[in-house]
Amino acid sequence: MTVAADATNRPAYQRSTVIRRTPPHHGLLAVAVLAAALALLGAMLAPPSHATTGGTSPGLRLGSLQLTPCEQPPSGWCGTAALPLDRRAPDSPTIDIGFEWVPATGRPQGTAVVVDGGPGWATRHSRSAYLEMLGPLRGSRNLLLFDLRGTGRSQALTCPDLEHYADQPSGPDFARTVGACGDLLDHTWKRPDGSWIHASELFGSADSAQDLADVLARLGVSGVDLYGDSYGSWFAQVFAARHPSLLRSLTLDATYEVLGLDPWYTSGVTSARDAFAAVCRRSPQCAAHTSTDAWTLVSALAARLRTAPLTGTTTGLDGEPTAVTVTVTTLVDLVNDAGSDPGIYRSLQAAAHALLTGGDSAPLLRLAEQTTAHDGTNAPPPDFSSALYFAVACTDYPQLFTMTSPSTERARQLRSRIAAQPTGTFAPFTAAEWTTVNAYTNAYDGCLNWPAPQRTHTPITTHPPLVPPTLPALVLGGDLDSLTPTVGGRRVAAQLGRSARFITVPNVTHITAMPERTRPGPEACGQSLYRQFLRNPAALKHLDVSCTRHTPAIPTLADYPTRLADTTPATPAPGNQARSDALRAASVGASAVGDAIVRSGYLTHDRDTGLRGGTLTVTGAPQAHLTLTDIRWVTDATVNGTATWDRANGTVTAHLRITPDSDSDTDTAATTGSDSGSGSGSGSGSGSGVTIDVTWNTLTPRTPASVTGTAGDTPLRGTLPTP
Repeated sequence: MTVAADATNRPAYQRSTVIRRTPPHHGLLAVAVLAAALALLGAMLAPPSHATTGGTSPGLRLGSLQLTPCEQPPSGWCGTAALPLDRRAPDSPTIDIGFEWVPATGRPQGTAVVVDGGPGWATRHSRSAYLEMLGPLRGSRNLLLFDLRGTGRSQALTCPDLEHYADQPSGPDFARTVGACGDLLDHTWKRPDGSWIHASELFGSADSAQDLADVLARLGVSGVDLYGDSYGSWFAQVFAARHPSLLRSLTLDATYEVLGLDPWYTSGVTSARDAFAAVCRRSPQCAAHTSTDAWTLVSALAARLRTAPLTGTTTGLDGEPTAVTVTVTTLVDLVNDAGSDPGIYRSLQAAAHALLTGGDSAPLLRLAEQTTAHDGTNAPPPDFSSALYFAVACTDYPQLFTMTSPSTERARQLRSRIAAQPTGTFAPFTAAEWTTVNAYTNAYDGCLNWPAPQRTHTPITTHPPLVPPTLPALVLGGDLDSLTPTVGGRRVAAQLGRSARFITVPNVTHITAMPERTRPGPEACGQSLYRQFLRNPAALKHLDVSCTRHTPAIPTLADYPTRLADTTPATPAPGNQARSDALRAASVGASAVGDAIVRSGYLTHDRDTGLRGGTLTVTGAPQAHLTLTDIRWVTDATVNGTATWDRANGTVTAHLRITPDSDSDTDTAATTGSDSGSGSGSGSGSGSGVTIDVTWNTLTPRTPASVTGTAGDTPLRGTLPTP
């Protein structure tokens, strides 16, 4: 199971067009004995020696490696180790394995090693997130950011046609492009005799695990605390099983099994179904005002798209109009991507309802474009390597066909297995539809044309328990993560042995401990658990898990109203039509701000449009300042004003004016003082609107938003569901 969209916004980078080559190297590195001896030294690192590189530039020497300053603050030291590309060949060329060392700010008490996921993400790409995740422990922990071979500083692999592939990343044409990338890898490195090295199978987890062991030995470091997320958790399992003596502790985040992994990933669809139900049940607005459950709507939407794909124009994340086509495959991707994207859980049910009941396509078109454009695999090397993704997936992961067979036979085997799959396995989707998912989520057909391996690759060769009972292992999983479901995390904890503990973090999608991938806050629950564990791994069984009872739910939308009159006020006033209409207008204004806050996390620029028109401007961090100009959350009213969102503590404050169009159904009641009850006021007539101040907290979505203001000349006070 693999994940593409597991990070926040990424800038556009210059794409590399060649695969880096390495010079020949003779002889293997004999480091196993040294590594075992170093393990006995414990976690403490001897003070590093400082040196001068080239007589001018400052340098740092750790063990046998010379490091130089990295380019970004806070101060880190970058280095490489030349290691064999093919450890089974004594005449193998070398590959440069790169890393960054960030020393503890105080007296070091050990070293944390972090490895990012994908596979394909460079750990260096998530540098700031890992530093923040370590938080106050930076004072006592060195941090080693390790780029797996083929990513980041470790000679990032690039296959131009694959990196630039513009169509749906699945299907026969994409598989041929992936296969051509494998062929290119097989014609990149040569032995001294001029023969090509079969490199397409040399970037798996076992080779990368040995790389890390070798680098630790050269640095003179052992007894480390290893953290891996997503595919990084797969790698970390492999490393721990092969090199347990080098570890003080092991943390796996968003975890799936190396042993016994189901090549169908059927737990993904069942977990998605349960998660969509949970997010609505936990959100007061959705739970109170939604009569049809999410999976019924997804089923109906699949049937609709199966016969009539949706085509239209929406606004892209760059603020420009863009054409979008939504098919059943698009819906399959949306359902899968929800496991790492809370925005889909928030919006898909309401977007499906809007299209199916009222023919309103705007919400679904925007959601589909937003999800596709935000796909993390759009980042090129060195930050993400598509070539490395498949070099790992096609080497390590179980397939629905035999990799040693010719590609035509593999395709036949795959078709046969899909046809034989029981009808309801992926309901409401057929097996043929489900397996068209983006191959960077599940590579069902991605490896059909990858070069056949020449060796047997078994990432973990031992049987459970995978680690000694003296090695504490924390396994974390979000209960809304359908990409690496909690059922897999529990199995991994059991496979590791009695020194492991699995903890579920509610209301969290893929990755629990990285701050860029969790709900904003001073310290996310996953971070708290990770930090507690690092302080004292021996106390794993006694961690304070109280934060898991307070993680905020996703404020899931009940609907996308098209007109003011369709908006359900949170506190309707029986017999007081004017007040009810004013609360509808206030709800529209708050919803426009809530929508702007969610969109701000996806935008590549500081400007956007509203769902149905108008202009949004977002500036500032960590406090985001939003300016709404003629935003149309509904078709017959505009929202103008400003809002501030403090990402750290979740506080939102907004000053807004909601102005109905002159022909709005709500305009007359809300602004003329027409009222059959007491307390009505008079307005200035058509277009006078409602002016409000509204506050809420994104970290406490079950606490209503507070509204004060005026509707015409009448004071307005009330509450609304958290937008």
